[in-house]
Amino acid sequence: MTTPSAQPSIAEAVRSARPADGVTIWLLGNAGVLLVDGAGRRIAVDPWTSPWLETRSAGNPDPVVRQRPARLTSEELAELVDAVLITHEHPDHLDPGLAGVLPAAGVPVVLPEGCLPAAEACGFPASALRPVRVEEHVDVHGLDVVAVPAAHAFADGGYGRYTEWRDDRGAHRAVGYVIRCGGRVLFHAGDTVVERGLPERLRAAAVDTCLLPINGRDWLREERGLVGNLTARESADLAAACGADVLVPLHFDGVVGNTGSPGELVDYAAATYPGLSVLLPGRTGVHLPPLRPT
Repeated sequence: MTTPSAQPSIAEAVRSARPADGVTIWLLGNAGVLLVDGAGRRIAVDPWTSPWLETRSAGNPDPVVRQRPARLTSEELAELVDAVLITHEHPDHLDPGLAGVLPAAGVPVVLPEGCLPAAEACGFPASALRPVRVEEHVDVHGLDVVAVPAAHAFADGGYGRYTEWRDDRGAHRAVGYVIRCGGRVLFHAGDTVVERGLPERLRAAAVDTCLLPINGRDWLREERGLVGNLTARESADLAAACGADVLVPLHFDGVVGNTGSPGELVDYAAATYPGLSVLLPGRTGVHLPPLRPT
């Protein structure tokens, strides 16, 4: 019997995936996802696959406990994917343990311009990094990708106030990505709360599939320096507000003490937004048919 602490790798399922059209989505754990389209292109977003964050070291004096392991090893990830997108520099999103593995396999790493110093400090060679600016359209292995700002920094004014995370030059250190893939328009939010104008921005981009965090935020976590995210209910509200018809919850099974409840999301969405599909991809992934020409 497979237990939650011993999840099988999804590598073989990804290798054998040959969707005729559309896009197939796998969850890698925490905020990590892997996308495969009808052309066989494989893109990962925020993969946390190494044990770096769970291992005590000079660079990580306070290791975390992960609720359940990643669904791919770092070596499997590097062998499978054509490119990796990183939303921000927190090590459960920008995994320092991948700094040698991905460049060695020739996998480019796309990340916000403001994250370059953190990535290089982790050991990623500059030649492997592809920085992007907000609103900039970039071609990632034939897919159109646009970065949008994420509200993932504490703001003045007390508990629960957030703002965009930027460096001293104004470059964004946290973003989400609008990804056009397989006749769908997907939005991977990274870590964020709802910022004024975000639903309208996503609606203008014709987003139909949202991949959103649901681990929320609270005073105790903020006191420990943990910048919060959307709650389960807020993720459904955002997906509905931007006109999406599919919501895939993220960031519910990562670091113990900072997780969320997909069940709460399903209950709320079913009662409030009956037209919204909430999907939890398993070992075989979830296939979404195209909604527009590819």
